Amino acid sequence: MSDPRLEYPLLWAMGRPRAEQRQPLRSKVPLARATDDLLYELQLLGATAIIISCNVEPLKQFLSYPEPYVLPQDPGVAVYFTLNGVSYIFACDAIDAVQGNMRAIGQLLREKRLLTEQYPCASIERELAGYKTAMVPVEASPRRKPWWKVLYVSPDAPLAVIEAAYKGLAKIVHSDLVRDGSDAAMAELNRAVEEARLTKR
Repeated sequence: MSDPRLEYPLLWAMGRPRAEQRQPLRSKVPLARATDDLLYELQLLGATAIIISCNVEPLKQFLSYPEPYVLPQDPGVAVYFTLNGVSYIFACDAIDAVQGNMRAIGQLLREKRLLTEQYPCASIERELAGYKTAMVPVEASPRRKPWWKVLYVSPDAPLAVIEAAYKGLAKIVHSDLVRDGSDAAMAELNRAVEEARLTKR
């Protein structure tokens, strides 16, 4: 298994719907343990190019999440990985706490793995077929800017302010509108506003 990457802030899967209502956390498993359990399941599967993403900033000293931590407004978790050359995405925000969503993904992968071990007619490729994705996110910088810093707004800014900031900045950086525009800067703006829209839903 290649070294996994913890990505902050949350890289939600484009096109995946967000939960309209969230269930309360029932598990007492802390976030660090839920992450370790998830990584263990991915290791047993033989997954590579693993990216685990949520709105809790990982510790700098080692691959882990802090305990305790500030509860983020968006508790979603997205897990990207490659298995036998195919890219997959598991995303969950159905529980109102990050550790609950992290554990739910780990438990789901465990159930799928055990099913394929118990029944010879099952295959992991068929069990994961509904989670295929066109691509795993490109390598990002370890200290990637949160959406509110890219858009120069506060994290609690209303959506109308966010949209206005996005439109104003796009006029400055879009390569079709200004001579010294940048496709990379526009891509970062697009990523930031999409994350903001998902967060504000």
